[in-house]
Amino acid sequence: MKIKMLFSALAFMAGSAVASNNLQPEMIESKYDFQQTVSVLTDTFKSKGMTIFAQIDHQKAAKEDGLEMQPATVIIYGSPKAGTPLMVKDPTLALQLPLKVLITQTDKNRVDVLLNTAEQVVSHSKTAYSEVENNLGKAEKLIKATISK
Repeated sequence: MKIKMLFSALAFMAGSAVASNNLQPEMIESKYDFQQTVSVLTDTFKSKGMTIFAQIDHQKAAKEDGLEMQPATVIIYGSPKAGTPLMVKDPTLALQLPLKVLITQTDKNRVDVLLNTAEQVVSHSKTAYSEVENNLGKAEKLIKATISK
């Protein structure tokens, strides 16, 4: 009986560890420098008919308050045509949409692009991944194809 409980506890903990790893943003190393990565992604989103809702330059904001940090910009982008029906069906998705991508540069001049996958975006909603695979999932693939080394 104790062994059965032990294995059940281990299985639960292993499942929890896997689940928590899935919550980490996907990280892709860019083949471009920092500013080029920001420009290329912005231009790519626009060329696909997506809207750039905001671009947040965290380094600039830090500098304005007398602080220093590595280059870090968040692009908030999406398509109301794709996102609105999802949010009408499941309003909780408004916490995740529009989509966001973080471009940051490490101290070794490596440029990383971080994003939540389509599966992560819907993970805390009533929406199944299969319902977003062909629209939100395409944005993820577009980013990879555009900047991957």
